[in-house]
Order: sequence, then C-alpha cells, then structure tokens
Amino acid sequence: MPGTTLLIGTRKAFFIYRSDAARERWELSPPMLKGTSVYQAAVDTRRRPARLLLAANHWAWGRSVARSDDGGQTWEQRSPGLGFPQDMGITIDNVWGIAPGHPDEPGVVWAGTQPAGLFRSTDWGESWEPVDTLNRLPDRTFWYMTGGGQSALTAIELDPRTPRRIYVSIATGGVYCSEDGGQTWEPRWHTAIATTPEVREMFEKIEQMFPEMAAQFPMPEGVDPLAANEFHKFRLDPKNPDRAWGQAHVGVFRSDNGGRKWVDVTNGLPSFHGFPLAVTRQGRDAVFVAPLEMEADNFRVMNGQFAIYRTTDAGASWERLTRGLPGPHDYQSVYRDAMDTDGVDPEAVYVGTTNGEVYYGREWGESWVRLPGTLPPILSVTAVPSDLL
Repeated sequence: MPGTTLLIGTRKAFFIYRSDAARERWELSPPMLKGTSVYQAAVDTRRRPARLLLAANHWAWGRSVARSDDGGQTWEQRSPGLGFPQDMGITIDNVWGIAPGHPDEPGVVWAGTQPAGLFRSTDWGESWEPVDTLNRLPDRTFWYMTGGGQSALTAIELDPRTPRRIYVSIATGGVYCSEDGGQTWEPRWHTAIATTPEVREMFEKIEQMFPEMAAQFPMPEGVDPLAANEFHKFRLDPKNPDRAWGQAHVGVFRSDNGGRKWVDVTNGLPSFHGFPLAVTRQGRDAVFVAPLEMEADNFRVMNGQFAIYRTTDAGASWERLTRGLPGPHDYQSVYRDAMDTDGVDPEAVYVGTTNGEVYYGREWGESWVRLPGTLPPILSVTAVPSDLL
C-alpha cells in the first residue's frame, strides 16, 4: 500500500511531505521556489514522469504555472500566453486554480487567475491561451471581490466521466458549468440560497446601516440577494460527480444534480462562515469543513479551540473533531485550499493552518497528529498517493 505525499503551498515557498507506507513517519523537503506564494498544486499523471504543476506567484518575478518533471528538483516557470488580451484592460495579479485536463485530452491543462479568468494549455502547460467564451461573459459585470478588489477564479473541476463537462468557481461571481468543453457557459449558483437566520440578519444590517455598500455589490436581475455567489471552496464528489459541495461566504451547500439545485446544509455548524472543504475520494462518504467565527469585528479565526467538522450523512448532521488538535487558547485559521483527503484506505484528511502547522487526521479525522516543522502561512494542501509522484 502506498503512503501519502503532501504538496504544500505557502506564502513564501513550496514544500513536500512524504510518508512511509503506514503514514506513521513523515519527511519534509527543503523549501522550493523561495519567495513564491503557491496558491494551488496539482500532479498531472497522464504523462511519465508525472508533472508537478503550481499556481506560482512572485512579487518581483511575476505569475506563472510552474512545472517540474523531476519531483521538484528543477522548475520551469515561463508561461507564454498567460495573460488577458490588451483590449480587456486588465492584467493578472495572481494565478490561482490549476487542473490537469481529462485523460481523453492529453496535453490539456487549465488555469484560473485573479482577476477572474480561465486559461487553457494544449501542450502540458508550456504555453497558454485565454478562454474568451468565459472571460468575456456579460456576467463579468457582477464579478467582484467583497470589500473591493478583483474577483478570482479559484477552482476548476472536471467531471471524470466526460471531458466536455467543466465547472469553474469564481469568488465573487458564482459557479459556471460548460457542457461543451468551454464553448458555452451556464451559471450554476443562483439556487444556492442561504437559509440560516444569522445570514439574513447580517444582510439586513448591511442594507440598513450601509446602503451605499449594499449598492456596490449588485446581483443579476431576479436573483435572490442571499444567493451564494462566493463559494470559498467548490468541489465535485469524485465518488459521485453529480454531487457538488460548496463552502460559501454564507454557508455550506450541497447539490445532487451538478449545481442546478442547491440545498443549504449549514444547520449544525457553529458558524456559517469558513473557507476550505474536503471530500473523501472512495469508500466511506464524508465531507470536512473548518468553520470560523464570523462577527462584525471580522475576527474570522477558530476562537480558542481548533476544530474540524465532519458529515457522513450528506450534511444532515455534523460532528466536531478535536482529538489531537490544539486548544484551548489557539487562535488560527485555514485558507480555502488548505485541506484535502488522500484516498488511501482508511482515508485520512490533512489541514494546513495560517500559523504554518500541518495536521494529519487519521481514519476520517477521528484523531489528529501534527506533522514535523513550522512553515510559512499555508495556502494550499494537496494529497496524492506516493506512487503517483
């Protein structure tokens, strides 16, 4: 049985953890791509050797999809074509989402950016072109980042059954689906309506106390203002790709028909707010989230006890998991891409924190251990079986 390899993106470098077969001993690599903020990582196993792909952002050297074919020993960061056309009048601030294409489309790789944009490569990430069918949608008028700033395309999910079905998630802007390989796009978020009283109370206060702020963030005509147009994390369930999950700014949502209809499953969680979400890949069904305190003071941390919540009944109920996690007096957070499962039986879940700590949740998160090392603030955690890399 293979162990697990963890690809860790941080604000200052990229790291790799490797475990033994039992996932009891872990080794941490030296930092790679020093000074680079790595927002996401992926492994393209359609080629041999497998290719590491990183959403790499450096304040001085620019933004790229970094690539390594030797397990991270050497890197290529030139990404020609990764940029918006001049007539759009915008430039890339960050590369964010990364996804190798479908097995039936060798060479295809997808990348998402901030401001929100989708880019496609047909040569394994060596060169890029913008996907204008999405980037120039009239809906772009409604893509914005809450509090000002640029929207970001943070997640790209491919239906493993068909190369033509692609989902993208834009913060703030909503989820879109293409059924024809990216030629046309349909919004798939309008029915994700927040139902928790706390969310409605928050929106009413904003409208009453800050009407000018509410007016800055319009919804498309006919869309409920409580619709979740900002999924902090969007994932398809690899066990059942018709099922989608989203941790939104205003709750946790589940869809059983590819995002056409959503159900608010926040009830049972201590807060509607959070960033990451992880789904088991095989066997036992479980979904994990990391709720954060959400109040007017914008605290947005775990208030004293680090806790992960798990559902094994599609969101009907939630369990609080704390065994081995730090607390009391522990105040930290988890970013949107910093949690993942590994698909190794019994399946484990991994969480990286804003304080640079990585925790390994044995047996679907029943108990937790901290992995060695303290890293820069962790932006992304990607788990892969060690025999793939």
